[in-house]
Amino acid sequence: KYRGVRARTAFPCSSKLPKGDRMDKKIYNIVAINPGSTSTKFGFYHNCEKIFIENIYHKKDELSQFGSIQEQLSYRKLLVENRCACNGVNLQDVDAFVGRGGGLLPSTSGVYCINDKIIYDCETAASGIHHPALLASQIARQLANKYDAKAYIVNPPDTDEFQDLARVTGIKGIYRDSHVHCLNQKEVARRYCLEKGIAYNESNFIICHLGGGVSITAHRKGRMIDSNDNLIGDGPMTPLRAGTIPAKKIIDMAFSGDYTHEELEDLIVRNSGLSCHLGTADVQEIMRRIEEDNDEYAKLVLDAMIYQFAKAVGECACVLKGDVDAILITGGLARSEYIVRSLEKYVDWISETWVMPGEWEIAALASGAYQAMTDQVDVLTYTGVPVFRGFHSLKYHL
Repeated sequence: KYRGVRARTAFPCSSKLPKGDRMDKKIYNIVAINPGSTSTKFGFYHNCEKIFIENIYHKKDELSQFGSIQEQLSYRKLLVENRCACNGVNLQDVDAFVGRGGGLLPSTSGVYCINDKIIYDCETAASGIHHPALLASQIARQLANKYDAKAYIVNPPDTDEFQDLARVTGIKGIYRDSHVHCLNQKEVARRYCLEKGIAYNESNFIICHLGGGVSITAHRKGRMIDSNDNLIGDGPMTPLRAGTIPAKKIIDMAFSGDYTHEELEDLIVRNSGLSCHLGTADVQEIMRRIEEDNDEYAKLVLDAMIYQFAKAVGECACVLKGDVDAILITGGLARSEYIVRSLEKYVDWISETWVMPGEWEIAALASGAYQAMTDQVDVLTYTGVPVFRGFHSLKYHL
């Protein structure tokens, strides 16, 4: 039943283009950029065809020389320029530079031209989240200005398509935020729809991005209407994150005197989950302990994580009122046959499952830029006005 890794490198960028016309279209040279906490990943594409992808890993002391993420900008931009040159890319011939985005205020999904407001909000981390992804827009804009090209972001991490019901918590004025692996989830949905010959905006999916962070999301007719918060430890536990913890226990920890604010936050969002229980977030190592060392506690913790994944899928099925066309499983953990098979045993009664392991952010960025340059999608303008600003307009709101 496990689908395994499928070769999917020949997907067209859009079903709008008749097959006979695709070969006659102009070839656009696209550089896609995705900075992460421990690496700088980028790729070079002809339209949607991958020429190469390179992932530059950074040692801890390599980045510790910088006082802040923003101070890494010039260093990471130069890395992209130099490695493109080493791979034979003449940046003067590039038509578009496209970045992942990040650091922005809640926005709708889509392709955005990088304007001054995007740059300002990235420089100041307007979202309040300091992550290297906020460098992507700045690198793309600077390279586009230098080499006379277009500059875009696609489906930024700050995309917010929640329905209002998903925002309300039990404390007035405290709202649930949308922090979802939007770029990868929408790309996986797009590829599934192309394979099945269906329309994303006419379908309902539960998409599970399973990695160091996890987002399990209800997609209804092209919108991500509910999800756990991938960034703050909400939802299921993950290899690195705590997941939802009873609130009073967190309060007790916060006032115990054993943690500073920064230490407790670091524990919840970066050093909990499998890492906290087992001293490693490496699922291959954990599977080795289970199979070779008969480590019963390792099996219990790994199975508990999968159990929590399944509960989150069930919640999304309720949100969609049982009308689920497919459950799509992606992310690095989708490479584990054990995790996928175990999860399927819980959820395959809901709908068929479809597995697409790994992360497809670079391909999604290139695809978005190509669609923008070929007028297949409307290019959006970022205004910095959040898509959600509370319920003050509702009648009788006190």
